Amino acid sequence: MNILFLNHNPERYGTYFRCYHLGRHLADRGHNVTLVCASREATLRTTERKEGGLRIRFLPRVNLATYHTGHTLRMLLNTHECLRTPMDILHSFAFPLHPISFPTLVTSLLKPQVKIVLDHDDMWKGGFIDQHPGPVRLLYNYTEDHLPRIADQATAASDILIGKFRGAGLPADKIHYIPNCPTIRLDMPPKHEARAALGLAPDDKVLLSMGHTYTESLFALLDAYAAARDTLPGLKLLFLGKMHISDDFKARMKPYEERFAPDIVKIGEKPPTDVPRYLAAADALLLPMDDDPIEKARFPIRFGDYLASGVPVVSNAVGEIKRIMESRDCGYTAPVGNAAAFGRAIVTALTDEAGRQRKRENARRLIAEELNWPAVAARLEAVYEKTLSE
Repeated sequence: MNILFLNHNPERYGTYFRCYHLGRHLADRGHNVTLVCASREATLRTTERKEGGLRIRFLPRVNLATYHTGHTLRMLLNTHECLRTPMDILHSFAFPLHPISFPTLVTSLLKPQVKIVLDHDDMWKGGFIDQHPGPVRLLYNYTEDHLPRIADQATAASDILIGKFRGAGLPADKIHYIPNCPTIRLDMPPKHEARAALGLAPDDKVLLSMGHTYTESLFALLDAYAAARDTLPGLKLLFLGKMHISDDFKARMKPYEERFAPDIVKIGEKPPTDVPRYLAAADALLLPMDDDPIEKARFPIRFGDYLASGVPVVSNAVGEIKRIMESRDCGYTAPVGNAAAFGRAIVTALTDEAGRQRKRENARRLIAEELNWPAVAARLEAVYEKTLSE
């Protein structure tokens, strides 16, 4: 099969990981996959990289004002990519957005032999769309509601997002659960080696939170950390990632940093090859979440990496993540809005040896059986074969 993935993200950000790993494993299964996305750096050039049967096209990224500047340019370029690329399947990710919806619609009209597959892995209507100006909200709400009418199949990363396709009128047999999976290698370095490489003492108690973007959940995490320190003085908290936070958030975070200095450390972004070392060095991995529609619907990529690390996961989980953690007993959860309970869950994760081992084994079983890219890519391949046979 010849498959084209349309994604609005830049390389190594957000849904790009979902596209990249699905595409890589579909290519391993003998298919020709082209992934079209935005360049990681600001540029007006289009570049390309090949990885076996996976071809990645990096389109211009213009940063004149905000992160989303350049979407309209890529709408036109994406349309050109769709019309010039031989394909049997067009799989459109984050399809309500105009750089994706417009080329998808044009393809359905001008290349009717191409099968259209739409993907939901974030809450747009009732979520991210509400953060846009009025005219943009109207457009994106319309495309989310109406574009599924032209879809041959649909994929979604959570039960809530599956429900959105049903609400748009797609029959259940055309909607398929395609979860996210770990992106790190499963052969983690030994904890003592990881700590030695990072300059951490063998007896340090270390928490790690990985990610680029934080909302109010950042302060739920910090309050839980403060509560946990009442039981475990000297507990360290490491932040791995760029931490895209506002000046207001930086000001609100500063008192925590000053109060607990030098035990709160912002590491910044590291190459993907270094990430397993940081995960392996931790005693617990924190996943703060907000009690809102966006968080309830999503399946953060880092959750899979956390599970794969063998390190206990602690979260004030909601939605899909809460469902997985509690139904598969693969982590420690606490109610949203209860910092004391979140703190107690952190302490339990660090002291409950029997529970830690049980949850570690359950997480490994979940990854081996369900949450791994080869298995999920095979499931997606079956979706494509089904729609091509109809």
